[in-house]
Amino acid sequence: MTRNASRLALTAVAAVMLTAGCTSQAGSTAAQHSSTTAAAPTTAAPSVAAVKLADLLSAPVPELCEHEPGNLVNGQLPNQDPHRGQVRVARNGYPDGDYWVAFGDLTGDGVDDGALVTECSAGGVPWPATVQLYTGGHRRLGGVDLSDLTHGREVVTGLSIAHGIAHVSWLTQGPGDGECCGTVHMTGDLRWDGSRVVTENVQRIN
Repeated sequence: MTRNASRLALTAVAAVMLTAGCTSQAGSTAAQHSSTTAAAPTTAAPSVAAVKLADLLSAPVPELCEHEPGNLVNGQLPNQDPHRGQVRVARNGYPDGDYWVAFGDLTGDGVDDGALVTECSAGGVPWPATVQLYTGGHRRLGGVDLSDLTHGREVVTGLSIAHGIAHVSWLTQGPGDGECCGTVHMTGDLRWDGSRVVTENVQRIN
C-alpha cells in the first residue's frame, strides 16, 4: 500500500468514528429530552380533609352557658353533673329539622371547612345562640356568641358560607319584645383572618 493510500484509509476510518460519536450524543440528548418532557406534572394532595357533617356532630365546643368545654357526641354534649341543661347543635325545627350547619372554604386552601350553630340551656332556661367555625382535623377556628353583638336572646334564622365568609342571620329582641319572641332581624359576617375569627358587617335589616 502506498503512503497516499494509507492516508486515505485513515481519513475514512476517522470520519466513520466521528459520525458514530455525533449520532450517539444526539441520540442520548434526544432520549434525555424525551424523558424530561414525558414526566407528568403532579398536584399536591390537600393536607387536611374536608369537613363533613359527622365531623361537626363530634366537634369540640367551648364553655357554653355554664357547661365546661367538651366534644359533642351525635351533635350533643354529654351530660355534665352537676350542670343542668344541655348543649347541642341547633336544628331548623324540632325534632327532625335539618341541623344548622354550613360548609365551604373559610381558610383559603380550597378545602371545605364548616360552621355550626349551638343551642344551649341551663336549668331549663335557653341561652343565646352561638356560631362556631371549624377546619379539618376537628380544629375549632373560633366563634361568636350572638348576644355579644345584639345583647338579647338570639335565635339563628340563616347560615351559609361563600367566598371565604360565614354569613349569619338571626332574630333578637327590640323594645317591648319578650325574651321568647324577638322581632329584630340582624345579619353579620364571620371571617377567619389567619389567626382568629373576626365579626364584620353587623346590621339590622328591618
